[in-house]
Amino acid sequence: MTQRRSRRPSDADTDPNQEYSASTAQREMTKTLRARVSREDTEVRMASQSRSAHPSLTSLIERDAPLQAHSMLVLMYGPFQAEMIPEEGQGVASWLKECVRKHGIPSLLRFDYRRRAQVFRRDQFQPWLEPLLTQIPG
Repeated sequence: MTQRRSRRPSDADTDPNQEYSASTAQREMTKTLRARVSREDTEVRMASQSRSAHPSLTSLIERDAPLQAHSMLVLMYGPFQAEMIPEEGQGVASWLKECVRKHGIPSLLRFDYRRRAQVFRRDQFQPWLEPLLTQIPG
């Protein structure tokens, strides 16, 4: 003899597995959204702190300030490159002016602080570099 199970109408209307799946999916989506917003907030906060704590290349040139520790400035020419050493204490504008006088305008310029490199092509930096270099006495 086989035993038959009868379905109750309430079981047919609501499936507990479906409810669990929907609520789990909603929680996962909310958690993912929160994590993404939190990560974006952190990135924005770090970028603004980086800008305020570490001056940009243009501000270093305008003030003829020396590079800070953990910073690097490299001018890339065809067969060689010139690198500014932060420990020498020379101003960025003075060093740039000296390099441009000796070797001409480089093809690439690389500036970074703690491995966050910014690389500029000649057509990107030449419009703002030339006026700044002519303003600095030397």
